[in-house]
Amino acid sequence: MAMSAIAELPLHVTLAALLWLMAAGTIWQGVRRLAKGLSRVDHPASAVRVVRGLRGVIVAVSLAALGGGVLFASKGLLVFGVIFLGEELCETGVVLLALRAGQRGVRAPKPRLA
Repeated sequence: MAMSAIAELPLHVTLAALLWLMAAGTIWQGVRRLAKGLSRVDHPASAVRVVRGLRGVIVAVSLAALGGGVLFASKGLLVFGVIFLGEELCETGVVLLALRAGQRGVRAPKPRLA
């Protein structure tokens, strides 16, 4: 009985529900990582945890916007979700690379003055 009810839903409603479920799971993990990073500030990996937590929250906001765009056929929400997701993933990816390089002790060479 339940499977036939799901099969009768329009595709855009099902897709929006899946995107919102993914957003709920992602925000849950993001908030947990963010709280763990902020609660243990002395830990060497706390900065990475905070950035990964913020990244999870950002992905959740983007997924929610994409779900709203699919459900309401809103081009604005779809464009916002895609652009926001892409820009933030690139930005936090660069920050994570820098933080991880700092944890490994990788330093930029000192410039030589002529």
